[in-house]
Amino acid sequence: MFGMWQTTSWSVEVPLNSFELLVAGGALLICAAILLLVRRNSRVVLENSAVTEEFMAYMARIASGVENLQGQMPNSEAITRDVLLRLQEMAKAKPNGKVREMPGVFSER
Repeated sequence: MFGMWQTTSWSVEVPLNSFELLVAGGALLICAAILLLVRRNSRVVLENSAVTEEFMAYMARIASGVENLQGQMPNSEAITRDVLLRLQEMAKAKPNGKVREMPGVFSER
C-alpha cells in the first residue's frame, strides 16, 4: 500500500530563498484574516426566550429521570452470579433436556 504513494519531486527541484518563503507566509496570513472576517459576519446569536427556558427545564427533568433509573439497575455482580447459576443448572440438566427456569434478572425479588 505504501508503495503506491508517490512523493512530490517538484518541491526538491524548485529552489526557494528566504524572501519567497516570507512572501508565501504573508499571503497565507492574509488569506486567514479574510476567512476570519467572512466568518465573523455570518455568526448566529441566540436569545433567551420562554420556549428555550421551558425546553431546558424539560431536558433537566429527563436527565434527572435517567440518573434515577440508573441507580435502580442491578449491579453487574448480581447479573454475573445469576448467569453463572443458570449455566451450572444447564450443565447439570437431565439428559431429557428439562431445566428449571429461573426468574428474569430484572424481575422484582
